[in-house]
Amino acid sequence: MQKILNYGKVFGTVDTLGGELISYKNNEREYIWSGIADYWSGHAPVLFPIVGALKDNKVVIEGGEYSMNKHGFARKSEFALIRLTDNKAVFELQYNEETLKQYPYKFKLIITHEIDDKGFSTEYKVKNLDDKEIMFAIGGHTGFTVDSIEDYKLVFDQTENCDLYYTDKESIIGDSLIHAKKLDKTNEFGLEYTDYDIDVIIAKDLKSRKVKLVHKTNGRGLEFDYSGFDVLGIWTPPGKKAPFICLEPWNGIPAYENEDGTFENKPYIVKLEKDGVYKVGYKVKII
Repeated sequence: MQKILNYGKVFGTVDTLGGELISYKNNEREYIWSGIADYWSGHAPVLFPIVGALKDNKVVIEGGEYSMNKHGFARKSEFALIRLTDNKAVFELQYNEETLKQYPYKFKLIITHEIDDKGFSTEYKVKNLDDKEIMFAIGGHTGFTVDSIEDYKLVFDQTENCDLYYTDKESIIGDSLIHAKKLDKTNEFGLEYTDYDIDVIIAKDLKSRKVKLVHKTNGRGLEFDYSGFDVLGIWTPPGKKAPFICLEPWNGIPAYENEDGTFENKPYIVKLEKDGVYKVGYKVKII
């Protein structure tokens, strides 16, 4: 079920499938990828309770083996719409028999989207409904519409000097898949389609918590604030020269080829105490 949000001349569309914001139009310009399936059917999915792929789609949680598809089940789940105003929507997903088959914890995931004439924000809130500590990964995957990514560059808010990693064609991180240092004592990152011939590029050691996606000529674009997230993924589908680029803030990371497959040992995993509440989100400001 889809609903329209409105703030003056700004319009958004939200969907109970995945609890997503699937459209943000400001002055008749669409900023979120439309989901054309020939390129990628997504818009801005939430990644929960895993980020990326598992080795053989399997993970060990508290001694039991579970199976989950890439990025987890939330993005394909039907959320309840629990609040709707002119410019805000709040969605909720609670554990059920199907989620417990894939992930043994009792939780509630609440997603809030809010739009205005300056941009939009998405907040994730996880409530621990279990009688013990729970663990999860969580992240965003927003696709931003452009004519060609090669007309744009990323400008980070601090000078960076870090390695960038690929995942392979099975979306697993291999030790040999270190990308050339495109962030070597600079805050600018040029976008080129050939950089995505394998899969997503992962930046694990960024000092910045904001990045601008801007046109190389006119400087127009957006600022993406991913404060609260440890990792940033950058992706467009390999070999398609797609008219969008995804900025993906993560707390969690895809599987490593040499990991032991135990959930609690995964880097950046979130551990939430009994009765605890965890919040994180991102903000987009139009430039």
